Amino acid sequence: MDMDAPQESSKPNIRGRIKQQKTELIQEEILDAAARLIAARGFRAVTVDDISAEMGFTKSIVYYYMKNKNEILWRIFEKIDHTYAKGLEEALSSGGTPTELLAKIVKMHSLNVMEHQDWSTIYNRDENELTEEQRAAVTSNRRKYNKQIQDLYSQGIASKEFRETDPFLAVCCVIGACNWPYTWFRRSSKYSAEDVASAFADQLIKGVARGA
Repeated sequence: MDMDAPQESSKPNIRGRIKQQKTELIQEEILDAAARLIAARGFRAVTVDDISAEMGFTKSIVYYYMKNKNEILWRIFEKIDHTYAKGLEEALSSGGTPTELLAKIVKMHSLNVMEHQDWSTIYNRDENELTEEQRAAVTSNRRKYNKQIQDLYSQGIASKEFRETDPFLAVCCVIGACNWPYTWFRRSSKYSAEDVASAFADQLIKGVARGA
């Protein structure tokens, strides 16, 4: 009996993990469907009925996993911020000179913009649809992200790799340029997202390099 006890006690944990995985999978599907629709039509023009129809679900299933449209939009913003923050952390911890690290960041950021154009459209257009508290959190995350890149730029100035431009202004220019492809990039173009991201990394780094 003692030998069987651990097996019996593990069953609830297994069921719990399976339930959690199912919840996360369905929530991800809801966010993906909602992002496509909101990017195409705008937040206010999209209903929960539209989202459920896009997925082939009933409205009740969407409401089971998400409280309302605001939570769906907020979760999209959270997902965007998390993805960019994780990419930045990986780039900064990869090792290299400030020039090499900034090039990696530019490529990471611009690739995310082009590979997730729905996100970029929503992030740049629909922030005002969030609550005041949510908007404050988004602003805080954005400032933290930019500040880490500004600190890297300051290191590049100290090592005489970058121009002695105000780091805040320099990073605003670089990240602003990286954000813009969401308005014009098309997958059917002769240039792939990788081509564009590599060109951005090359051209933007030349723009801030000392002596460029």
